[in-house]
Amino acid sequence: MEISGEDECLLFLKDCLKVFKPFRGAYIRINYSDLPRNVLGRVNADLQITKTSRARGLFRRRKATKISRKIVKKEFYIRISSIFLRVTDTDLREELVKSVIMHELLHIERGDLIESSKDYRRRKHKKLHSNLEKEALQKINALRLIKGLDALDSDDYLQKEIKRLISGY
Repeated sequence: MEISGEDECLLFLKDCLKVFKPFRGAYIRINYSDLPRNVLGRVNADLQITKTSRARGLFRRRKATKISRKIVKKEFYIRISSIFLRVTDTDLREELVKSVIMHELLHIERGDLIESSKDYRRRKHKKLHSNLEKEALQKINALRLIKGLDALDSDDYLQKEIKRLISGY
């Protein structure tokens, strides 16, 4: 697995990868980027979308379409919102950015990138984010235990800091 990116983000990513199984043959690039206001992080990959259609029905008027998606190369690009650069406290910024990186790495691990981006708001509550918050908190706590810090009971502390940061944006 290869990783690259900005120095600070790269260090945070290396720490986060300690609690994940290795992504064999993957290339991960990470850096800060300008993202929309409420988007804290985003992960992208090259997808190959194949559509196959066939006629169906008695008069063959409607076509049934099957869409298959697969990741072409195991190259992932993680972008972290640049609003985190405004946080002057380095320890707080590290915690916030690592929580976002954990979420994006979980999306990669679970294969959520293959899902269609259409109707994201509906899918967000059904499939993709059903247990994502719990899994991310477990990974964050595992990383905190490796570093010798206390585990968090909930991520309310991080969510409050993120909301405060966005409201000042």
